[in-house]
Amino acid sequence: MSLLMHALCLPLKQTLAIYRTYRPFSNVLSNEARVPIAFDVILKLDPKTGRKISGFGSNFFNVPHGLTIDNSDNLWVTDTGRHQIFRFAKGQTTPNLELGVKFVPGSDQQHFCKPTGVAVSSTGVFFVADGYCNSRILKYSSEAQVLAQWGTVGGRAGLTPYTLNIPHSIILMEEQDLVCVADRENSRALCYNAGLKNSTLTGVFNRTLVPQGNIGKVYGIYYNKAAQEVVAAGVISLTPYLSGRQTIYPPRAFIYNLKGQRQLSFANITQEMAKLGQSLIHDLCTSRDGQSYYLADLDQNKVYKYNKV
Repeated sequence: MSLLMHALCLPLKQTLAIYRTYRPFSNVLSNEARVPIAFDVILKLDPKTGRKISGFGSNFFNVPHGLTIDNSDNLWVTDTGRHQIFRFAKGQTTPNLELGVKFVPGSDQQHFCKPTGVAVSSTGVFFVADGYCNSRILKYSSEAQVLAQWGTVGGRAGLTPYTLNIPHSIILMEEQDLVCVADRENSRALCYNAGLKNSTLTGVFNRTLVPQGNIGKVYGIYYNKAAQEVVAAGVISLTPYLSGRQTIYPPRAFIYNLKGQRQLSFANITQEMAKLGQSLIHDLCTSRDGQSYYLADLDQNKVYKYNKV
């Protein structure tokens, strides 16, 4: 059985990580994949050593995908196989909120179709990226009532700021009243008004955070509040190239300022990593002081840590 390193988030003094088995599926799970994963898929790790502290989630999740911690230390998890979203109170292993209908994909307000991520405000208002087959963003009240939604898979107008092709990661920059989305297959990240200050502006396009094609497909974005920057995981290329006599391996992570200007790249593939095969950063996060970056490598099943220099 192969395990996949899938998602990361960072509470105050631990790293939380999702591991899952490889389960290929369409919008509807096979009978085999409807059997929950038998082992703990959410692990609490020591951020310095990577040592496992604890874990939970065995015999519950099918294809866990996104992982978020809110200001109250609630843990939010999306399960793309179950088409559901779960919220766990701090220290609890049974969800106190469950959205979506188990194993039933849909596009109305009661259903999701492979939801990928959640972003939560300090007041409990939250946003959902939905997802692999709905290409939409939903805004919910703190009581989990739908307030708004936007996004479309495309149409005659072609590519627009509201055209989303797998919104794969979502963040909230509350001070700027912006919710930003990694539009994976369109190779960009876009920001919309969150409408926390003025609800009439909810979902109105505000700015491009990662220009189309700037870093290839954008798998993950994370708001490093302490450093006032956004970190993005992209795929420019996995193939090394020659610069003079030196072999250069491509970077896998990129830092942008809040205006959408790229500042630097890092986490280049090394020769040692290349020997292990393909590398794909599926999710990333930072420490709360903004000084450390954690990258989840889906293909190599590892978490890489980088520190600011």
